[in-house]
Amino acid sequence: MSTQVMADEEIEFSFDESLLLGQGYNTDILTRLAQGPDVLPGEYQVDLFINGRFYSREQLQFFALSDGSVEPCIEESLWLDAGVMSEHVQPAPVTGSCSLGYRVEGNSFSFDPGKLRLELSIPQAYMKRQPRGYVSPEKWDAGETALFINYTANYYRSENRVSGGTSSDSGYVGLNSGFNLGLWRIRNQSTYQYRDYGYGSGYGSDSQFNSQRTYVSRALPSWEAELTLGELYTRSTVFGSIGFKGFQIQTDTRMLPVSQRGYAPVVTGIAQTTAKVVIKQNGREIYQTTVAAGPFEINDLYPTSYQGDLLVEVTEADGRVSSFTVPFSAVPGAMRAGQSQFALSMGKSYDTGDDDYFADFTYELGLSNALTWNAGVRLADDYLALSSGGVWSSNIGSFGATAVYSHSRLSREVGQDESEAGWRLGLNYSRAFDSGTSVTLAGYKYSTEGYRELSDVLRQREYLDSGYEYLSADYLQKTQMTLSMNQSMGEWGILSVSGSKRQYRNGREDDDQYQLGYSNQFGPVSVSLNYARQYLSMDRPQESFLQEERIKDDVWSLNLSMPLGASSHMVSTGASHSSSSGADDYNLGMSGTLDDARTLSYSINASRQENDSYGGNSFGASVHKRTSLASMGANYSRSGQYQQWGANISGAVVLHSGGVTMGQTVGDTFAIVEAKGAEGASVRSSLGTFVDGNGYALMSNLLPYRENSIGLETGDMGDNVELLNTQQQVVPFAGAAVRLKYKTRKGIAVLFVSKLASGEAVPMGADVLGSGGETLGVVGQAGLAYVRLSELSGSLVFRWGEQQCQLNYSLEAQVSQRLLRVPAICH
Repeated sequence: MSTQVMADEEIEFSFDESLLLGQGYNTDILTRLAQGPDVLPGEYQVDLFINGRFYSREQLQFFALSDGSVEPCIEESLWLDAGVMSEHVQPAPVTGSCSLGYRVEGNSFSFDPGKLRLELSIPQAYMKRQPRGYVSPEKWDAGETALFINYTANYYRSENRVSGGTSSDSGYVGLNSGFNLGLWRIRNQSTYQYRDYGYGSGYGSDSQFNSQRTYVSRALPSWEAELTLGELYTRSTVFGSIGFKGFQIQTDTRMLPVSQRGYAPVVTGIAQTTAKVVIKQNGREIYQTTVAAGPFEINDLYPTSYQGDLLVEVTEADGRVSSFTVPFSAVPGAMRAGQSQFALSMGKSYDTGDDDYFADFTYELGLSNALTWNAGVRLADDYLALSSGGVWSSNIGSFGATAVYSHSRLSREVGQDESEAGWRLGLNYSRAFDSGTSVTLAGYKYSTEGYRELSDVLRQREYLDSGYEYLSADYLQKTQMTLSMNQSMGEWGILSVSGSKRQYRNGREDDDQYQLGYSNQFGPVSVSLNYARQYLSMDRPQESFLQEERIKDDVWSLNLSMPLGASSHMVSTGASHSSSSGADDYNLGMSGTLDDARTLSYSINASRQENDSYGGNSFGASVHKRTSLASMGANYSRSGQYQQWGANISGAVVLHSGGVTMGQTVGDTFAIVEAKGAEGASVRSSLGTFVDGNGYALMSNLLPYRENSIGLETGDMGDNVELLNTQQQVVPFAGAAVRLKYKTRKGIAVLFVSKLASGEAVPMGADVLGSGGETLGVVGQAGLAYVRLSELSGSLVFRWGEQQCQLNYSLEAQVSQRLLRVPAICH
């Protein structure tokens, strides 16, 4: 092939026909390659980019127009899903291969056949304004009807090597099951436990099955919310969480585009010309776009670090640059301007003392970049709680405040009016400084003794009936202060400080926790040093009763870890030392993988414990294997006083329209991969997952309402099959079990050396057609044609232009070879 550079910088191609092997070739294909479009008519799986941004991967037909040009056949639904206004979508010229094609006025495209990348350029005036990461609800996939069971089983045995050699056994099975029908999801969580306390313990054995939770949920796309019924938990950030049986409907922010989730300010400004707008945070560029002259608004910033003001730079067409700063720091509860969310819960509490009916409602609204408002109400029998608050973001940090009022009556007996009322005020602050320091400070004060959470009221009612005194971490709490601070010191590491302090009424002792940590990387060695002060509650025997006594405990720990060598088996080692209450622990461990696929891992550790009355050594080892059917492991440890061993296994069983498929544990949203005949093909980004003998595999943990890309690799797939497509995208509803079908072609791989009856090679570029008229391949140089045949004998048609010939074949004597090279005459 030779190239010629023209004066207008265009490049024309021509082919030296003398370099082509064989006597026959199809001149039509050479002409099309040299003078025509870069792509030949046919079907291609392409990466579709719209105005420079990746949109999706699509299977598109490219068709030829009367002038010899080739363009993609794009249906109306794809244009509309991409955000093109319907009035600008017009039917394309009708051809045999593109009867449903549409065009957009002013649209242009370019196609890179080497990368299978299709670039569509559409005038911005014809596009709907969509935030980044937007996925049309029309593309959301509800999945198919399926039943699945996630299981986890664990066995543990311990033997005491002193005290008569007693032993104990325990077993545990956890089941997380689900059934999908349309948009409805049924979920159940159950456990089974078995304990054998061993000979001489006096306790025997026992077992228990417990259905912990059952609920039904359904997405409500028009409300951007989710409805849930059954055994639930409230999720309010204002009121305490309560388990209840009832229903719940609340905003599901996962349905929003990624750029609309979490908090980020709306950036507004004015451009004098068509200008480039760049937004930076902490010196890093996080956004860039082009805006027309006049006012502009940017409301689709992705949530980034919670800290750091935004620098907005506007570069005009004539080179002028202006800039301004938008304050950006956030605390929990901050929302984007114009966004809102709600949660409504109603039902009867359970496992919360004196169970009772109640109702919750909370609402949050982003009033502006700087201000978010929230309110809530909780109602129950003889209980009322009201809340209101907000978040204010400024250039000196973010401040949050919430006030909650409660009124409750503890006793329900006639004539006893033990009503109580009180307030709780919550304050929090967050700020990042240019020095690399980030601070989060939160304080909660119970201004009166009468403030009560509903859970405390329900439990206290139960305790009053039984005559016992009720205590909890929140009950009678006067103040709570928490502090979290991190300081980045560049190459010198990271320093962190955190702590909390709770103060109570009625003489109850304070509860204090403090932590100090330092971490850094010195070459391949990771180092962390930590200190913690905590208070432990212990029962001390007195003359005739047990009295709770609080004991101060200081804990120091030093941890070192580093990789060993550059092997693909990922071997690493670590050492640690901790000291607590006069006891010292020393640990040394090593872990790694034993196979190149990193599905078989191990860990070995040795430790020594020393205190005032005991000093001893122990060691342990464990191994873990991930397979396509399940994950399993075993462990063993031993010291001078005990020895222990155990085993565990976890996985999933899915019943679907194609049969039963086993695999590793699946998440609430997962994919059923179907690739018939592709046994041994591996699922990309899913360690140890392969297509089974029935042609199925499970891909766990898809992200709901977002584009998920799932790919297959040939792996240990057999020689008699090939994947016709290896990558697919899907946007699942939350909780969906979506099916992804990958086309395969089974048969014997054959390379025909085809000749005409005259002895000349079949022309290059001729199509190879099967008995049903389907295209199996294209003839290359010297009459070489690669095809995959499902029959050991039969006939093929070679067609070029207006001519064709028929090739008869029989392969019975050569099927043992991976690729058959077969000379053949085409008549």
